[in-house]
Formats: sequence, structure tokens, C-alpha cells
Amino acid sequence: MNRKELRRRWEELHHNPRARETLRPEIRDSWERSFQYRVNPYLKENPHVLDGSSFKQALENAAHLIETSLPVMNTLSEFVAGTGFIVLLTDANHCLLKILGDDEIVKWANRGFLVEGSMWSEDLVGTNGCALSIALARPISVYGYEHFTLFSHIATSSFAPIIDQGKIIGSLGMVAPYDKVSHHSLGMVVASVMHIQSKMNLERTTRYHEVIMESMSEGVMVVDYNGIITYMNGNCARFLQQENQAVIGRNIYDLLGHTPDNQYFINIVTQGRVITDETVLLTIGKDRIQCNITCSPLNNPDPSNGGTVVIIREIQRINRLVRNWIGGGAKMTFQDIVGVNPKFQQVINIAKAAASSSSNVLLLGESGTGKDIIAQAMHNASPRRNNPFLAINCAALPRELIASELFGYEEGAFTGAKKGGNIGKFELADQGTIFLDEIGDMPLDLQASLLRVLEEKSVLRLGGNKLIPVNVRVIAATNKDLDLEISRNRFRRDLYYRLGVIRITIPPLRERPEDIRLLAEHITESICRRINKPPMKLAPEVIDAFLKYDWPGNVREMQNVLEGAIQLAEGPLITYDLVKDYFNQSGNRISETLIKAENENLTISAMEKQMIESYLEKYKYNKTEAAKALGMSRRTLYRRLKEYNLL
Repeated sequence: MNRKELRRRWEELHHNPRARETLRPEIRDSWERSFQYRVNPYLKENPHVLDGSSFKQALENAAHLIETSLPVMNTLSEFVAGTGFIVLLTDANHCLLKILGDDEIVKWANRGFLVEGSMWSEDLVGTNGCALSIALARPISVYGYEHFTLFSHIATSSFAPIIDQGKIIGSLGMVAPYDKVSHHSLGMVVASVMHIQSKMNLERTTRYHEVIMESMSEGVMVVDYNGIITYMNGNCARFLQQENQAVIGRNIYDLLGHTPDNQYFINIVTQGRVITDETVLLTIGKDRIQCNITCSPLNNPDPSNGGTVVIIREIQRINRLVRNWIGGGAKMTFQDIVGVNPKFQQVINIAKAAASSSSNVLLLGESGTGKDIIAQAMHNASPRRNNPFLAINCAALPRELIASELFGYEEGAFTGAKKGGNIGKFELADQGTIFLDEIGDMPLDLQASLLRVLEEKSVLRLGGNKLIPVNVRVIAATNKDLDLEISRNRFRRDLYYRLGVIRITIPPLRERPEDIRLLAEHITESICRRINKPPMKLAPEVIDAFLKYDWPGNVREMQNVLEGAIQLAEGPLITYDLVKDYFNQSGNRISETLIKAENENLTISAMEKQMIESYLEKYKYNKTEAAKALGMSRRTLYRRLKEYNLL
């Protein structure tokens, strides 16, 4: 068909509706829509071209599409060079983004209808390959007279939509003069689009993998059997103190060096061994770091491209997770400790000063004096406050379990040992504090093991053969007279000196009479808050009894007495009736102190006067607030003030 015949056929389609019935259905439907859009068929060029800023924005919006498609377009353009075809890329809005081809054919296209930035939607320029492929969401070719407008009827076009994740993001096409029609052009376009879509899928999958790998808390790397690092995520690079891109292609021998620790790790990695959760030591710079590794060979059918995937977990992080799971931690601070007794205040000042040091501390005192609370407060006031605090009661564990609890054990260390072994408290407390309560009850043979850990700052698990470095501050506590225990050969003198670099003796509650009322009120408030009860007050006679009791169980005993009374109380006041049975059971202790109190003329009236004075001072002589806190009316308070000559 020559050009005159082409024009005649095109004119016939425009003026004879019956002639349009010979068109392919999809072409005929598009012509009908073009008539409805009132597209001017006699346009000699495409007038719909974006201005500079709009086209720049379109290019920016389609940057990823262009970047992915250009290499494929270049290949296709080179393949069809000299055939009269040009290669085009549009976005989903039908904007022509790129034209590639021989200079001569590009100039032919530019003369009237194909320029970068031109718009090819059906409502603007009628039936064309780009608009139809996007509208139908499938490849299509449009030949010469099938184009709706005059300026495009001299061309043949083949286009296919580019679909990414189910959404059309553009189209790729080939255009040539009508007489260059090729039945292969559409196939080449489809193959090129499939290549572009595959590249996008691969890039997206790669990005997903990178995001996943970078979001992992573990370090991951891939090493081939020659020791060349082919992949490393950010966490692994940080762990090894490297830049992850800088290490790709380097040999792991050169990266880590030939220390004995590192050589063992390198052998595992390069030999393709299967390892699950093995603990190894690595020398990284000046640091010797303990880590957990899992290795598995790459499932590659080509042995020459084999290698090992290595997952590295820093033991300290694993230990933190374990600690979070098993509980523990220091909750108390020095602000939570109540007491104005000068002797007790001196103890607190020493503990505060000792908190900032790394020296071991030995807390001495009767049961219930709050040694554990002071240990927690010291940890929270120390530079280790953000690291673990673990407590272990040496008297509460069976003798045969203390060593495994403190030092851990390897798999198979003894009958019943857990598969994979177990981490000991010293490892879990690394960089933090371990509180060894009731240290005086530790068996002698284990005292020797503890001494070795303190001296060498490393732990040997039961059944193990590798020393594991630990950095732990030890606070020990006992209610025993360790000097007496040493004289009876029940406690090691060298361990006593090693633990007691700083020794703090906590006075019993009976030696802190001025703290008894303060403690009772503080404990009452804390218990009410903990068990969700309204605030409660202590009746004067309860405080009187508390002051006359010698508290052999110290603060812990007071806590138990008050919790029982609070649970049984029906109103906001804890009366003497709620505690008298406890003191009656304590018999001669209370009677002896009562006799002592009577000898000192310490009456209930005197106690009430003292308490009123204290509350007035506490509330800065605001009598309304003081009366409320005392659980009495303002009128009753004034009567008491007058009675005790406090007005």
C-alpha cells in the first residue's frame, strides 16, 4: 500500500462508519472513543507537549522506571539499528520519556509527532499503540491508517505495558514508518518488557533481602572456600569494626589476622563445617570478644561457587535477652532508702562513695537489715547502672548446683546436663554487677573457684576447656561473723580479703530507733500502693509498740508485720488490734522493751506528742494537712496541741 492508498483508506474510515466495521474490535472501539473525545483527526503534529518544568517533574517521577529500562532499550535499539525503527518509553500517563534510534529516523519522528515530553493519551490524540496498550493492559500493534490522527497515520507502532506489582507504570514501544512494518516488532517489545519487569522484580527482591539482612540483630556474612568475603551485613561489619562495603572481596585471613582465637574461627568458616550455636572467642583490634556462631554451607550446585553462611551473635546481647527472660535487675536506688539515724547515714554515705568504684564490696549485717537493697542502690549509682545486676543466694541453692549456676557448664559436663550447655551467672552479669548473698554459706571448694574467677577475671565452665573473660563487679553479703568462720576453717581468708576490699556493716533496726516510725510509714505507703489499697495510717499505739519492740528480724520483719495488718484492715487506720497478736507471740521481747520504756518514762502520750511535732514539722506547720495525715480532725489536733503545750 503506497502513501496515497494509505491516505485514502484513512479518509474512508473517518467518513464511512460502515468502513470502520472492518477494523479489529479493539481498534474500532478506540476510534469510537476518539470521536466521543472530539479529537481533531486532521492534526498535522502533536500539539500536546509538556513544558520544561512539567516534563522535568515527569522524568523525576519515573526515575526508577527510566533507570531500569534504559539498558534494555539500548540493547533493543542496537539490535534494530538500520531497520528504520525507534524505541520509545512512556510513563503510565502516556508521557513520552525517552526516544532511542538512528539519528535519521529520530529526526523523521520529531518532525511532526514524536518528541520527548509529548502526550499520547487517547483523549488527546486518539487511537495509537501507547494509549491502547495501557488501556487494554496488553501488547498491541497499530498499523498506519488504524491511527486516528493524520500526523500518526503514516507510522506503524507496537507497544506493551510495563507492569510492576500488578500496576501499569509505563509502556515500551517500537515505531517506524508504515512501510517498515515487521511482524517481529511486537515480539521484540514483549521480550524487552519482560526483561524490564524481571529486573524490577529482582531489584525489589534484592532490596527486600538487604532490608531484612540489615534489620537483623545478628551479624551475617558469606565467605567462599578460599576465604574471600562475598557478603557482609552492617551488624557484622560493626561487630568486626569494619566498613561493610570495604570488606567485600577481601580475604578473611587478612581481615582478622592469625591469632589462635581467630584461626579456629577461620578454619570453621572456610572448611564448610555445619556449626550450630557454638561459642567462640575472636580478637578484634585490641578486644577479645566472646560470640556465638552458626555456620551452614551454601546450597550451590556449582561446587566452585560454594561457601559458608556465618551468623554471628555477640554473647553480651544474647545474655541481655536471657536476663530479660529470666528477670532480675536492680530496682532500688539510694532515694528509696529511708533512715535518719547518724550511724545508718554514715553507712549510706560510704555505700554511695563505694558505688562509683569497681572494687568488690562486702556487706555485713543481720538478716533483714536491707543488704540486698543497698547492693541494688550501689549498682544503680555506679557506672555499670545500664548493665546487668544479677543476684544469687548461695544458701538457697543445693551444694551441687552452685558451681553450675555461677560458672555455667558445657554440654555433657555431667549427667542431666542440658543440650548445648548453660550460661552461668558470671557470664550473664558481664559488664555489670553480681550480688552474692549469704556468701558465708558457700562451700569451701567453691570458694576456691570463686577466688580464681575474681583473680583471673575469667570463667571456666564446668566441663569446658576455654577461659571466658568476664568483667563483673562483685557485691557479697553475709549475716555471719566471717572472722569466726575463718578461725573455724569454714571460710577462706584470701577470699575474705578479695571480697572485702570495701566492707560495710549495716546496723540492726534496734540500733536505729529514730528510723522505726519513718520506716513503718514508708513501708505502709509502699505496700498499699503495691496491693492497690487506699493510703493507710498507723495508729499512735501501733507506732508506740513498734518503738518498744527490738525487731530481731529487722526491716524484713517489719514489712511482714505491716503487710499482714494492711491486708486485714477494714478502714484507713491500722490499729493496735491488728498487730497485738504478733507482739504477744513475741512474748518476752516486747515485755523487756516495755519495761525498759517504762523505766525511761516513755509513755504513749509522749509518743503521740513526738509524732504530732514531727508531722507539724513535715507539713511546715499547716495544721489542716498535719491533722489529715495524723488521721484526726482539725479540732482534735488543736485539743492535743493545747494539751501538750504545743500552741
